[in-house]
Amino acid sequence: MSKSILLIPAAGVGERMKIGYPKQYFPLLDSTSMLEVTVNRLQDMYLFDQIAVVVSRNDSYIKQCHFHGDVCIFPCGGETRAESVLNGLVALNPDDNDWVFVHDAARPCLDRDSVERLKEAIESEAIDGAILAMPVTDTIKWVSSSGLIEKTIDRSHCYRAQTPQVFRAAALRAALSQAKGTVTDEASAMETQNAKIRIVEGSAFNIKVTYPDDIEIVRNYLLNSVQRKDY
Repeated sequence: MSKSILLIPAAGVGERMKIGYPKQYFPLLDSTSMLEVTVNRLQDMYLFDQIAVVVSRNDSYIKQCHFHGDVCIFPCGGETRAESVLNGLVALNPDDNDWVFVHDAARPCLDRDSVERLKEAIESEAIDGAILAMPVTDTIKWVSSSGLIEKTIDRSHCYRAQTPQVFRAAALRAALSQAKGTVTDEASAMETQNAKIRIVEGSAFNIKVTYPDDIEIVRNYLLNSVQRKDY
């Protein structure tokens, strides 16, 4: 029987946060780092058979983290997200048919309902994988390198990709190994293999912490979710 494995790449630097250290270690709730919040919320859902975190080879912060249960820590992060996920898969060595859920360390507001919708999609359809995503509601402009608008994109076919993104272990490993150029998420690597990938409704609160202004939004949501116990 296939397992559900959560893999969190956490080897990035997060330069746009401008805090002088990797943003996944920013103290999000009191002294609890963003990585700890993300992992512990997901652990407390009890929806995964195994959880693994990939950090950089010279990471000096991970030893200070305290998780609610067993977490595999792999210091094998690469220069890109794709390399970190691939290295994590190699280190984890899951069965070929295991489902691997890849989630951003900087998305601490993921809710249980979203994960359950993902799991339902891969269990009920003959698909190669699924990702959380939200439809684009703003008007989308295609802009030249000089900053001039060239055309307006039909937003009815546009979605903002979120995580987790889930695929079979063997297929994801092969796609990442063969991907050329820069792939910004797992789905883009799988797309090169003509994979059948389902869009699953995500949540507007499942934002990725990228800029300093995101912190207060995420912190307020997390404090309210603890009070509601909706995770």
